[in-house]
Amino acid sequence: MVDDYRRIADRLADDIAAGRLGPGERLPPQRAFARRRGIAGSTAGRVYAELVRRGLVVGEVGRGTFVRAAPV
Repeated sequence: MVDDYRRIADRLADDIAAGRLGPGERLPPQRAFARRRGIAGSTAGRVYAELVRRGLVVGEVGRGTFVRAAPV
């Protein structure tokens, strides 16, 4: 069975690939994301870290986490 955080990351990756989340779009803060999804804050952190690892989003200290532009 796939870990919960990976399943959530896969769904967000699908949203990015389908254009439902576009380049430059800001993801909600991790706490808000966790609250909305009914998951632990640590799980939300793992989701965001997985998306960064996949190169789909970039975190900017003090600004937030943003969908990266598609590679050319």
